[in-house]
Amino acid sequence: MTRILVTADTHAPRRRLPDWVVRCAARADLILHAGDVCDAATLQTLAALAPVYAVRGNNDIDITLPERVLLTVEGVRIGVVHGDEGPGRSTPERALRAFPDPPEVVVFGHSHERLCEHAGGVLLLNPGSPTKPRGGGASAAWLHVRGGEADCEFLSEDS
Repeated sequence: MTRILVTADTHAPRRRLPDWVVRCAARADLILHAGDVCDAATLQTLAALAPVYAVRGNNDIDITLPERVLLTVEGVRIGVVHGDEGPGRSTPERALRAFPDPPEVVVFGHSHERLCEHAGGVLLLNPGSPTKPRGGGASAAWLHVRGGEADCEFLSEDS
């Protein structure tokens, strides 16, 4: 099993990466950041703990990051995008449409709202925000990949 820490919308340096996120990152096999990092130091902190894949968010002005990332973990294709651009009325819709050949999992951010649901055979995962949540408390998520399957679990300060 591969345990992937998923975070987004950390908005550093105005908001410090919480200690509980760093503790979770230390237990991760891989880390995905779905944009609005806002400070390279956040990525350096995470990268010291596990390999990191990050994408550009609409507030990532001073960091050079790709618009999307597509990777395969244990046979599961995972796409990462911020979700702020492209056609669609909602952030999940824009995130899904960012990949013409949809992967099994689409990770995104932008809305700061937690979401873990299947849509048309694709697992859509928005971890929320550990520093600036909307519609709930501070959060991140685990994405568990094993045997060609993926599932998610939300994390909070109690994790």
